Amino acid sequence: MAWVALNCPQCSAPLPRVAIWRSVKCPSCGALITRTESVVTRDSFRQALARARQSYGSPGGDVQCGGEGYHLVQLLGGGEVSQVYLAKRIGGLPFLATLKLSTSPAAATQYAREAQVLQELQAAQNGGGSAYFAKNFPVVVAQGAVEGDGVRHFLAMRHAHGFWGSLAALNARFPKGLDPRHAVWIWRRMLDVLQFIHVQDWAHGDVRPEHALVHPENHGVQLIGWASAKRGASKKDQAADLQRSARVVLVLLCGASSSGIVPAAVPTELAQLVTQASEDDAFCRQEGAQGLDVLLKTAARAAFGPPTFVPLVI
Repeated sequence: MAWVALNCPQCSAPLPRVAIWRSVKCPSCGALITRTESVVTRDSFRQALARARQSYGSPGGDVQCGGEGYHLVQLLGGGEVSQVYLAKRIGGLPFLATLKLSTSPAAATQYAREAQVLQELQAAQNGGGSAYFAKNFPVVVAQGAVEGDGVRHFLAMRHAHGFWGSLAALNARFPKGLDPRHAVWIWRRMLDVLQFIHVQDWAHGDVRPEHALVHPENHGVQLIGWASAKRGASKKDQAADLQRSARVVLVLLCGASSSGIVPAAVPTELAQLVTQASEDDAFCRQEGAQGLDVLLKTAARAAFGPPTFVPLVI
């Protein structure tokens, strides 16, 4: 093993061993020595941090939530009780967040319930940190009352990077109906998440196009809107999740049409499966999420051949 001699470049005095991994003061001449060519001093770091915090000072654009400041970047949408923003947490470790801000007193109960559901589901995953959960479920950062505001409440979640929008927005983007090949992978991703929670005796309770986000590039789907989720769910509750997921796919296939009739361009095998699952409670209860997924893969292979990646161009 080669020996490394550490000497002060100013006076050549020997330096202590800790100079290998951190800055030291030369015991002979008092010079501050570091082995690396790039070093950030504590003072310069604090000055940069102060400048970063000052850069987020637009009037009315910041809110204090859960002891942290958030800069509201963009309004993503709104509902009956909320406005949803893309926000950036202000501080030394900033990150993008999806921030729900209440517009109705009823939101406080919904936010608390949604946060509780997601935290319980996450806690059940290998000590609470599984990669599967982080990919397929919203991750709660904080929830409570907006500081300095006695009326508004908030729910802050890590922003789901790469997700383009909801399936409702996707349906509006394709008014003539979505390519059936995309409907297949969207339904499979939804069934995967539903299978995951059903095994743990949960039901989502409110599966609809507005409560599913789509990731076009990675062909991913993330279910949101967990305020109605139920633990200790019955088979009927879980079958209702599956029926609603099929109805979401039916909406995507039909596009702007309100007839509910699957377009003729959709392969017969897929059309029959989606229609039956959307109408037959007993069928969904019998097959479950895993059984529906098997049937869907069989129908897709019969209609389109071996699986291939078809880009979803928004």
